[in-house]
Amino acid sequence: MNNQENVLYIPKIELGIVIDHIPAGKGLKILDIISRYEEMKDVVVTLGQNYYSKKLGKKDLIKLQMEYLAPEIIQHISIVAPGVTIKAIKDFKVHNKVVVHPPKEIRNLLECKNPKCITNQEKHIGTKFTAVDDTIKEVKCNYCERVFKLSELDVINR
Repeated sequence: MNNQENVLYIPKIELGIVIDHIPAGKGLKILDIISRYEEMKDVVVTLGQNYYSKKLGKKDLIKLQMEYLAPEIIQHISIVAPGVTIKAIKDFKVHNKVVVHPPKEIRNLLECKNPKCITNQEKHIGTKFTAVDDTIKEVKCNYCERVFKLSELDVINR
């Protein structure tokens, strides 16, 4: 099919959240993160993978039939896939749209890779990372002070 951008594979939603411009292959990772939150257990979710995108070449797309997405979930998504677009849909139209970026400070969402870090020894101590610079590609653990690429840190299982 030559004219892929005109074909609608996932139906429009009347009310909900669309997570768009997800780099191809990261949709399942975002879906995994979303499913860890208790408030997401009964939400109807649609996942599309490897759609044509002028911007990315290929992209994934997630539609959630819910009215509101908690800021913590958005922050979690921004860590896994910076630059995705989150759109609030009302009456089949985009009501609000934001492009997400990781915050300068990340609390209790990432595991420190340093086995000697106190957060890996004392489970009651939550993790805290701070961005090294404005690109937020590297973060520093506030406890052991080691610097890591954001992409190499694992997301904490909820």
